[in-house]
Amino acid sequence: MKRNIKTMILVATAVSFLQGCAGVRNSYVTQLDASSDAPLLRVEKGEVVEILSVGNGFPGWWGYYPGVKTSAPNVASVECKPSRSMTPFREPGVVFGGEVCHMSANEVGEATLFFGNKFTLSSENHEERVSVVIYGHQGSERQVPDSD
Repeated sequence: MKRNIKTMILVATAVSFLQGCAGVRNSYVTQLDASSDAPLLRVEKGEVVEILSVGNGFPGWWGYYPGVKTSAPNVASVECKPSRSMTPFREPGVVFGGEVCHMSANEVGEATLFFGNKFTLSSENHEERVSVVIYGHQGSERQVPDSD
């Protein structure tokens, strides 16, 4: 009986630590426009979209921490907040937490999201770039901004 209890405690501890691994979830990938060749995210004005989730866990990030910036904060702003997920094995993690980044579509226009190392991220120094088109909603037609 004591051996079974020890085994259950060991398994529960191991599962808890497995939830604490450092990781990242690129939430925007499931929302990309499939008809576009380049990564393109179409969002309606006023919409808030989760784009990145980072888990702080073992063994840590060691000088690299995933982040995101926008080229036009007035069109599409990005805000990252500390968070924890109560869903097991999902970033940002139950044990160590992390942060979740959301993009807010502020006004009709175009912007670019840059993904990479949060500490050195810029429009010239990034790993991935995603174009964002924010449209207004008038009736049932999408109003896409003119490219002048």
